[in-house]
Amino acid sequence: MENGREEWREALAKNLAEGRRRKGLTQTELGEKMNYSDKSVSKWERGEGVPDVGVLIKLGELYGKTPDELLGITPEKQKPVKNPLLRHAAVLLTMAAIVMLSALAAYILLRAVFPAMQNAWIAFIVALPVMFGISGAAFLMWKDYAWAFGALSIALWTACLSVQLCFGRLNPAFIYAGGGVLQLAAIAVCGFVLIHRSK
Repeated sequence: MENGREEWREALAKNLAEGRRRKGLTQTELGEKMNYSDKSVSKWERGEGVPDVGVLIKLGELYGKTPDELLGITPEKQKPVKNPLLRHAAVLLTMAAIVMLSALAAYILLRAVFPAMQNAWIAFIVALPVMFGISGAAFLMWKDYAWAFGALSIALWTACLSVQLCFGRLNPAFIYAGGGVLQLAAIAVCGFVLIHRSK
């Protein structure tokens, strides 16, 4: 306890002396400003005395420091916000593993039931929009909206690719035009929400 008291006394004495020198004031001039004698100022700067709270606040205003800063008390550093991918890595990886294992099971089943099927690998492509769709929904629940928008956008375009691969007879232009309309609608909704929030 004694050590802690000595530390703040030393910090205060040092900061008061440095602040006065930066202002180009003598101890006498500072004493006149604070309505104290130069002896009192000298005691403060040697750590033999402590100004009262009112004087400490005035000195802080004069030196451009808070009373805490004069006393050498530094605020705790805020912990940096973790990347949402890292913060929820376990959940995201588990979901991705489940989706991909399901795709693998579908691929094996298709190859077993339809040995002549050459494009059973499409099961892995179809798994992508499912995986990113689930991830986007999870990010929405976690209120990481930027990540949710990104994941859902990838889900949309991989869904378009899946439709094109599964239904080769459909005109790809129509598929991707539909995807473009949905993407623009999503951007418009996000823009509206951001504008509404800024108000």
